[in-house]
Amino acid sequence: MPFTLLQAGTSLQTMNTSGTLTTLTLPTGVVIDSTKILRTAVFGRYVVCVNSPTRPLSVDPDGVVRVLCPNPPRTRLVLSATGSGALTGSYLAKQTFLVLDGDGNIIAESELGPLTTAASLTAQIMAVTGIDLSSDTITASRLYRTVASGSAYFRWVDSDGNTQTTLQDDLADASLELLTAPTLGTPPNDLTLLAEYRGRLWGVSALEIDTIRVGEAGKMYAWPATSGYIVGKPGGDDRGITGLIPRKEFLLVGRRDAMFQMTGDAPANFRPVKLKQNVGIEAPDSVVVYKDVAWWLGTDGVYKWDDTGIENVAAGKVQSWFQTDTYFNRSRLRFAVGQIHPLQHKYRILLSNAGDTTLNRFIEYDWVEQKWWGPHTIDAFTPSFAGIIHDSNNLDLAVICSSAGFVYKDQATRTDDASTGIDFDVDTKFHDGNTPGITKTWLQPTLISKIQAAGTLTITPKVGGLDASAGTAISADMTKGREVLRRLGTGRFAQLRLRHTTAGQDVGLYGIEIPFFEDGVR
Repeated sequence: MPFTLLQAGTSLQTMNTSGTLTTLTLPTGVVIDSTKILRTAVFGRYVVCVNSPTRPLSVDPDGVVRVLCPNPPRTRLVLSATGSGALTGSYLAKQTFLVLDGDGNIIAESELGPLTTAASLTAQIMAVTGIDLSSDTITASRLYRTVASGSAYFRWVDSDGNTQTTLQDDLADASLELLTAPTLGTPPNDLTLLAEYRGRLWGVSALEIDTIRVGEAGKMYAWPATSGYIVGKPGGDDRGITGLIPRKEFLLVGRRDAMFQMTGDAPANFRPVKLKQNVGIEAPDSVVVYKDVAWWLGTDGVYKWDDTGIENVAAGKVQSWFQTDTYFNRSRLRFAVGQIHPLQHKYRILLSNAGDTTLNRFIEYDWVEQKWWGPHTIDAFTPSFAGIIHDSNNLDLAVICSSAGFVYKDQATRTDDASTGIDFDVDTKFHDGNTPGITKTWLQPTLISKIQAAGTLTITPKVGGLDASAGTAISADMTKGREVLRRLGTGRFAQLRLRHTTAGQDVGLYGIEIPFFEDGVR
């Protein structure tokens, strides 16, 4: 059954399509840092988790949580000759730790342990002592050894469980598997970014912020230490790589001021190639890829990347939202969270209001009509994250998570949560009658609106110069459809603030007509 993986404080939980939550059991010694955001990638049947766990984790379809890769053996095996057997020559061996599923398939295999001291045998059996025991939950230990006087390692023997420290075996060299030991490696414990692309996991470590690391093909647990690629100018800033964008045929690696495309088809020829300068990723959690179209927040606006290229969809429209201090707290743009609303064809971003530090505002871009909506506020709760889950019909459903531990979905009812009113708060432009230098007498406005069953719209005028103070509020009856209001007053400009906060009541405005006459000049 499909589920959504959630971080709830210091716990991981799954939520099924009916909304039932199940708290998962973490591996021994692993904790979740509630101050960090969980970042994940789907790899085959598993969800790989990084950033907030103290070690990378995998979650299987049954909700079993394991470390992504066991720590390697710490001590070297001790080899010696004993009895009569089939082995003659000088031999070396190494050990790994294995995690297997019920069918014997490898879920994880640790890096190879330390190299042994060579043992010389003459028609004897190889005796092994000092087999290390893992502090992680494992299925078995796997021993690899060379052929006589060889240097390549081949799979030799498995020791089931995590208790056996000795064994003896004299499997002939000719009976060893033909394939040498696989390329292994331990993923960094401090991975902060993660993506799956073309059957490999790609990630960035907190200690190597300018380097993208890549795992082995088809092995989520194998991260060779040599498979790292510097992206951009090392030490160019204190954030390094700020986001990963995997599309079907491309992987972009972003810094704040540049975008790089990973090219090549194997570790030997992987390399980052600069694709864009002065375009970057400001907020890693703003990155969303939906139907092979990527969206994210840069330093100067929201970007879209599809087969036609990279475009700033805020340019010429709402770029001031991100380049001034009027609307949002720009020092916290890096913490913005992105979300796709599939039914409304919108890209939504959670942001912090100017002067605030919580994600208490959101804006939306309608990519069909190419229009921006917002800024909006949520008064019923403080958002903490946003994403898409699947409902009982396996349909995409946009949800927002709260800092109090609840998951909310959009609703048709005009309330935040059950009873909190949605604050409709709109300022019109400063009207000047095309004569900004002439004082005017602003007469009785006529409000035309959709007829509602109930409701009062509060209209607060500002009349005078551009620094005019708010005047006495006017109450407009939303049940009339058309209403003539009182005179506004005298001044060069007139602006109206329209506000409605009553829960469960709609507001539909068609227009406002404000007649005036010019007072004249001498």
